[in-house]
Amino acid sequence: MTREKNEVIGNYEVVDGVLTTRREVLVMGALAAGALTGTAALAQNVKTAAAGAPAVDKGEIKEMDFSGLLTKKMEGLSSNQIDQHLKLYKGYVTKHKEITALLDNPDLTAQLPAPNATYAPLRELLIEQSFALNGVVYHELYFGNLGGEGGDPKGNLKSAIEAHFGSSAKFMDFLKASGKCMRGWVIVGWNTRDQRIHTYGLDMHNMWSPAGVIPLVVLDVYEHAYMIDHGINRAAYLDAFVKNLDWDVCGKRFDAIAKA
Repeated sequence: MTREKNEVIGNYEVVDGVLTTRREVLVMGALAAGALTGTAALAQNVKTAAAGAPAVDKGEIKEMDFSGLLTKKMEGLSSNQIDQHLKLYKGYVTKHKEITALLDNPDLTAQLPAPNATYAPLRELLIEQSFALNGVVYHELYFGNLGGEGGDPKGNLKSAIEAHFGSSAKFMDFLKASGKCMRGWVIVGWNTRDQRIHTYGLDMHNMWSPAGVIPLVVLDVYEHAYMIDHGINRAAYLDAFVKNLDWDVCGKRFDAIAKA
């Protein structure tokens, strides 16, 4: 595959002629699952130098800039709602940094009380590390697919959705129904094992997060995503989400998988 050196494709960027994700975790997860079989060079060239989104600095995950969403006129999603949500996302970045610093300190971890599966400080750090990390990644994917014009999916993604659900309208109904069922997240993703689109539900960031799945559409259904604008009316929020879904971003995520 030959592309311009710094071409940006949705949440991906071509670095040194190789398609990479903006988040190393997504690429490495896909590689481990066999989604990118035969592209070992990709793993060696994973970088996070996407324009305007310095994801890693000196070995630390840094927050991405989604402030542009604050000035968008999104029906059903106010700038105050988005601003408060962004503050929560930034908190996950901070906590991930703190937990990682503790786990990466061999002097500290050597002094922790004996490991135990019922309770141990090390156990709690490991659990909360995954919670904080997924809180960072899923929020970035969520904010990344906001700010669009809604409507129907487009291009290859539309064809893949219709092949699985029968029609875009049925998919939308299923997406919103899934959103009413879950307590945390709905992830529409490409399963790298059976090569199909599936919908997955999470009650927490690190509970039932599917392995070997590359997210295409990410929906946050925690109350913090909509309480300011809609109170407990989640149905109204789900309507607002699909009206502001950026299908161009979701489509580029899907096309990047196929090209890789």
